[in-house]
Amino acid sequence: MSRSIGAAHGYSRPYHGGVCFLFLLVTFQLHSTFAFVPSGHEHHIRSLNSSINTVQSTIESTDEAILRDIDKNHNDDANQLCSYLESEEITSAGDEILQTIDTTTAYQSPPTPILSDEATSALRTTAQRYFEKIRDSNNGAWGMEQVDLDELFSTDAESDVSWKKELDDALTQNIYPLIRSGWPSHDALSGDSQPVLTVTSATLVTGWGCPGGKATLTPLDRDAGLFVAHIDLGNDGQIANTSAEDTPVMGALYLESLIADDGEIQSHEPIVGPLKPGQMVVHRSIERTSAIVVPSDIHSSEQKYKSSLDTVSRRQIWKAAERTRHYALRLVLTTKTGSNDDTDIPEAPTEERSYRLRETSRLLDSRMQYLTLASEVDLNDAENHLRLGINYLVKISSDNQLGLDEQSYIDKAVFHFEKAAALCPTDARTHSQLATALRAKMEYEQRLHMEGADRDYDSLESVYLNRMRDALERSVQLGSAAVRVCANGIDDLSLSLHKLAETLCRMGELDAALDAIDKWAECGSLRSGLAVEDKNHQHQSPIPSFKWIQAQGDDDTNTTILNRRDIALTTVGDLRVFEPADVSLLRAAADKHFAQTAGQQTSRYTMQYEGNSEVHLDDLCSADPDLKLRIDRILQEKVYPLVRAAFGEDEDEPEPKGSICVYDSIFVRYNAEQAKAAGLRGASQPLHQDGGIYSVNIALNEHLDDSENGFTGGKTAASNLINLVQGGTFFEALTVGDGDDYIQRPSAPGHAIIHKTTQRHAGAPTTSGVRDILVIFLTARQPEKSEIEEVTWRVERAMRLTPLAKQLSREKLISCLKLATKNDPTSHALPYALGVHLTQEGDMNDPSDERWEEIYQGVESFERSIVLNPADARAHYNLGMALSDRHKYAMRTRRMHLLPPPQEAAESLINALETAIQLEIKCDEAGCSNGINIAEAFLTLGDFVLRLKNFDLARIYLNQVEACIKGVGDTDEDWAQSMLQQVSAMLAYIHENEAIVK
Repeated sequence: MSRSIGAAHGYSRPYHGGVCFLFLLVTFQLHSTFAFVPSGHEHHIRSLNSSINTVQSTIESTDEAILRDIDKNHNDDANQLCSYLESEEITSAGDEILQTIDTTTAYQSPPTPILSDEATSALRTTAQRYFEKIRDSNNGAWGMEQVDLDELFSTDAESDVSWKKELDDALTQNIYPLIRSGWPSHDALSGDSQPVLTVTSATLVTGWGCPGGKATLTPLDRDAGLFVAHIDLGNDGQIANTSAEDTPVMGALYLESLIADDGEIQSHEPIVGPLKPGQMVVHRSIERTSAIVVPSDIHSSEQKYKSSLDTVSRRQIWKAAERTRHYALRLVLTTKTGSNDDTDIPEAPTEERSYRLRETSRLLDSRMQYLTLASEVDLNDAENHLRLGINYLVKISSDNQLGLDEQSYIDKAVFHFEKAAALCPTDARTHSQLATALRAKMEYEQRLHMEGADRDYDSLESVYLNRMRDALERSVQLGSAAVRVCANGIDDLSLSLHKLAETLCRMGELDAALDAIDKWAECGSLRSGLAVEDKNHQHQSPIPSFKWIQAQGDDDTNTTILNRRDIALTTVGDLRVFEPADVSLLRAAADKHFAQTAGQQTSRYTMQYEGNSEVHLDDLCSADPDLKLRIDRILQEKVYPLVRAAFGEDEDEPEPKGSICVYDSIFVRYNAEQAKAAGLRGASQPLHQDGGIYSVNIALNEHLDDSENGFTGGKTAASNLINLVQGGTFFEALTVGDGDDYIQRPSAPGHAIIHKTTQRHAGAPTTSGVRDILVIFLTARQPEKSEIEEVTWRVERAMRLTPLAKQLSREKLISCLKLATKNDPTSHALPYALGVHLTQEGDMNDPSDERWEEIYQGVESFERSIVLNPADARAHYNLGMALSDRHKYAMRTRRMHLLPPPQEAAESLINALETAIQLEIKCDEAGCSNGINIAEAFLTLGDFVLRLKNFDLARIYLNQVEACIKGVGDTDEDWAQSMLQQVSAMLAYIHENEAIVK
């Protein structure tokens, strides 16, 4: 037999799986450009695209011409791809199978292996050699790898092809007869042309067997062709450091359609397996599946799922994935006829036409024509309706000139998503996208209502919200099933939970919204593959020493805001969180990544600035198992114990009872020269709060003070560490020095600063050189013991409720923010946000008692925020503005008698705005401005004291306005001109009154 078994004829690329449609339309638009193409059909898309481009350059392609190209492309693939494998010959072979097949199931999986141990071993061995050779060119990554079977053996001189006859026999004696008997009424298997089954793609896939490994060998998606034969090939055996008690690792197939329609998802019911090496599962290509690895006793670990995503079986599957590297062979099958006559091209099967039209559409501007044609060709293909619905929504979101077409497009989107959900009720994506379309419909109806349309919008809104909730609850239920057995990541589920929480908040069902938020937060606790805290482990090694960074205050313990408070801890001493060797290993991995990506950002965060390069630590570890082991050890032996030791005694915010884990972690490189070239002061991050519960900031290189090769600037500026004057009593947040003490950084490379995520902080500008840091965001898992009652994500509840509230009507927004405050009464950001909406979003011309009460509560909210964080310039600024507005409102509505005494009110307003100005100047000097309009603060001060007839002080304040405007270069702006005109008028008034007095 020739060494090249079909290499001259076959063209089959590695299996990648199709595009994954996320909830957010912008994500879909990105994916639709770069999505992977399922196995075996990159060839048909390339050849078809070439012919289509030619047609489109002259005239628009007709449906008939498109289908003719599709049919020719399918016929070429069916007759040429994988020609080294035997095609079907219609005989009586397999009659014994025909008599025992259950044709009502979604899959067929005979218990007897179709390949011998020798054949599966030969395939694995050859694949091992192949992947070892190419791994260096693949970033050294171990993750999911795949290779076309033809390429595998045509490039390996040592390969044993004894498996070839076994595979041909399996096809002709088992797989083809099994398909005929399992799906006897399939349209593609009958007809006058006597179609026969054949293989168009043969792909060997493998995955994991290293720390942090995932359980999936293939992503959750549909396949090309008509049928798929998934053949398990076994694994390399247990890797080192596994326990003798560990159960064997086996392969399995997650089959989405096996999830029950009644909502009761039984334990492991979507899993087909465990599979023995050589055993197969055959299913239609329209099924959404994921090849996974499982422990051999997976079906005995739990009888039913808990409400938690982090089930016992999920942990067992995860550990199984780390213990060994598993292999599988995936065969994509279609039908063909004996005709090779270009003038008489046979019509491709309906499913093939539909699939190829759909996949080709992603490459073309005329996408809707192809998708519409696909849906007409196959009315019962749910994927066509899903894609059409998404494209209608894309049109709505990207075109502001739709006019009357907008309602039509929304209605079409809803129709297609409803049709997709009916055809494939177990696809979480369809229900999620249906909710998106229903929301678009609801917002369209709201606009019509606001424009004066005669519609009962309240009733319509209730109907739409209920339908959105039902769709999202179903999407969450289905998505959870996949996450619980590691068949899919958490991103899709997180997006659905986000939207469900928002919908429930809109409905006023806040308790149910909290449940959704808790599950959403739990997704965050499962995001990272880095080590989870082992609470049963007895830590023998010491942890780094630390000291607290404190905001210093007056000794008067009766004045709460002036008390000394712990802001963050900084590690000190010889023992570092990262030792020099750890730092070197991490920076080398980052250097390699940045070189390979050529500056392209891979960070999922949106807050990105010129001069900053970011990469997620999980991505670095997936390409470097040694780094993963090192990071896991540091987390278990240093980071987790350090956090427990530091924050365990906090009475206001008790430490979580569940295991601490990584929410996310990111390597950040600040490049001063790149930032300056973009016109910035330096490479930095603005003031913000983090996600999760705790933030760990680790220095990875030296400051210029410590090494002539270091960087300058670039500390972490904590807003609670700014010196401020309060109530006439001057106190220092930190020791008086050069005025730069509020900017902190770890004492040396490898040392860390750790703080709660609710602390507002910023990356102060790195003004020269390059600064490298690693930031680790920590959260927690739910306690394993069900009797432990704890709201693990209380802080995260509040943080997630706040942005959700901004999407709501004012009444519901305020209720939502109050609920957030109840969940995290220590957060200064929540009363601040509540104060903003109470004072600024209401109607100042409304003289009612209710509006007066809102204004008063808004002032109290700002005061509460300042108690919790006296260094937030925004809170002081908005308090001053609210006091001014309250004073004006009281004068207009005859409520002056309800205000504090004039002297007290004046001192409060002046103190608030002067403090805001002082803090903002400090922040601006540190390169961490809040964006407060200092000129407006001075104008408000001038206006207020002018009303009190304090002309001298008013002049001082008003004279600062022009200086502030000139300082930021905004003199020609409309708002600046208006402000200067007001200043001129006030100064003229002062001059006139002073002249009268004289």
